[in-house]
Amino acid sequence: MAPRTLMFLRHAEKPADSGPPLGVDQHGQSDPHSLSVQGWTRAGALAALFDHVPSPDRPGLAKPQRVIATKPTHEYRSKRERDTATPTAARLGVDVEDHFSHSDTEQAAASILGDDRNALVVWHHGSMPQLLGQFPLVDPAALPKAWPEDRFDLIWCLTQTASGDYAFSTAAQDLLADDAPLP
Repeated sequence: MAPRTLMFLRHAEKPADSGPPLGVDQHGQSDPHSLSVQGWTRAGALAALFDHVPSPDRPGLAKPQRVIATKPTHEYRSKRERDTATPTAARLGVDVEDHFSHSDTEQAAASILGDDRNALVVWHHGSMPQLLGQFPLVDPAALPKAWPEDRFDLIWCLTQTASGDYAFSTAAQDLLADDAPLP
């Protein structure tokens, strides 16, 4: 049996390519592969959000029973996906599963579909459409071709229908002061 609800996030805010904002690790030490301070703020806010769903003002979201994040590799050193996922996993009392690199879309989808627990997946935004394309979708044309480059405040959702396929939707995080409405 496959999970009923799957929620997908891009990592939270990252450091600038040069100059501020800088990346910092969970101890506040400079790290260009970690989140910016605003990113850490979002990661903490996401933990509270996912601890309090489902709720009437957040239809389509469910409390994650699994938290999955891409792992850093030699080619892709970002720790931001794991950094974003860690506060939610800690708050929910689950481990961050970081067995997949951002190019392992087929293997990750098979793992997710092979487990009936609702999952939160924090993935590299560049390969997010490829990952979601691995799931049986009611309407594959509804899936965006790319994650918006300037958005850290969205949640892409897959909700299982009676047929067993998944319907795609987008939810606004609406967590920080500068979060934008849905496109």
